[in-house]
Amino acid sequence: MVPGDKLKTPGEILQIALQKEKQAHDFYAELGASCSVPYVKELFNKLENEEVKHMRLIQDMIKKLEAGKSLVG
Repeated sequence: MVPGDKLKTPGEILQIALQKEKQAHDFYAELGASCSVPYVKELFNKLENEEVKHMRLIQDMIKKLEAGKSLVG
């Protein structure tokens, strides 16, 4: 997707969202792996785990969409 392009479908929006969550997950994982301060490392680990939750939520939404189910409710 080129910046400035309009997202046209819920599926496209969810795929981009999933990609962004994966990037955030990888970012926090990399920071945590290179951090030597225990409480900061723990914070990065916590943030990484939050991104996993977000990815699962979006993946579930994609499955619902593919099955023709409502994403709301």
